Amino acid sequence: MALIQNLAQIESAYGTASALTVRDVIYERARDFCSHGSGTVTRNGEQLIFLIDRAVGEPVANAHVLRSDDSIVEAVVAALGDAPMLTSTGLIRAAISASAWTCDGTSFDPEQKASMEMRVGSRKWRAHYARDMEIAEDLLGAMERDELCFRYEKVCSTTDADSVGYWEALLCRTENSVPVSVGKAIPALERLGLVSRLDRWVVTTVIETLRTWPDISLGCNVSILSATCDGWWSTVAETLAMEPQVAARLVIELTESLPWTDIDTVKDFVLALQKLGCRVALDDIGAGYSSVRGVMELGVDIAKVDGGYLRQARSNGSARVHLGALIRLSGECCSHVVVEGVEDEEDLELSQACGAHWVQGYLFKPIFAPGLA
Repeated sequence: MALIQNLAQIESAYGTASALTVRDVIYERARDFCSHGSGTVTRNGEQLIFLIDRAVGEPVANAHVLRSDDSIVEAVVAALGDAPMLTSTGLIRAAISASAWTCDGTSFDPEQKASMEMRVGSRKWRAHYARDMEIAEDLLGAMERDELCFRYEKVCSTTDADSVGYWEALLCRTENSVPVSVGKAIPALERLGLVSRLDRWVVTTVIETLRTWPDISLGCNVSILSATCDGWWSTVAETLAMEPQVAARLVIELTESLPWTDIDTVKDFVLALQKLGCRVALDDIGAGYSSVRGVMELGVDIAKVDGGYLRQARSNGSARVHLGALIRLSGECCSHVVVEGVEDEEDLELSQACGAHWVQGYLFKPIFAPGLA
């Protein structure tokens, strides 16, 4: 079963005609998907129900809570939602969700999905939504045109910069042959429900890089909204289960720019990755929605303290005490604590004085090719 998660938002932001275009295009894509295999698709309200004949395979070894059905779900989501749709109001991307064997016959009610602000037709909300869609189309379009790349920052010991825990692959976009960070665009994709499309590309690209450079470990950012054991993660789990030497060198850094409430789902996700041999980090502790609570409840391996705490501690004694307490508390919950934002030797000394054993920042000269490490 598949749903267009943001259809109500599209209608509120762009009008009924654009929403109907999106719905019809998605339905045609679903029919085309089934025409290339053995299956049919039908509508039930705004649900698309697929009946697919297939031989049910055994679950992937060591994939734990990730199910074999997810390969079908991943294919459906990709076929329906990967490409944008041209409407009378411009390019629009649909956020597609899908699940296997859970159809309960309940039709999709756009009014239940729409917030009160949407229902009253807030001009401000429509403008923000349309702007987010423009940002998403620009970034995902750059991804599809192979214009994205990474900048690599090392996470290293406070006492020996050559002792590297791993390199974090930070997403950039090539502009005039210069890599430029795209971090500020990510929240727009999260608000639209489109961030998993980007996260999938990031993770699979980093895995390929690990294969190319077998002597390094790499980390990459994944939105906590993508931290659920279904969909495209099934393919990732299968890969990591078959290549434990790659899994052992992969760090998934969860980012929390939006609030999350389903602690059990995220905990299951963290545990599944750890059992596959990966390490999991919680990024930007103390900024946005990331907190020590997440470190304590999720059971991650690495806590990364946001660089804002270090900046405040440079000239504020109380902030220095706070930074030290945050490092100690995080250290009681996970094996490694990293202080981010180290820009010079004074920052390094301050991090050491506050109890940090691992640091990251521009002091250690980011690179643009892991082979240079």
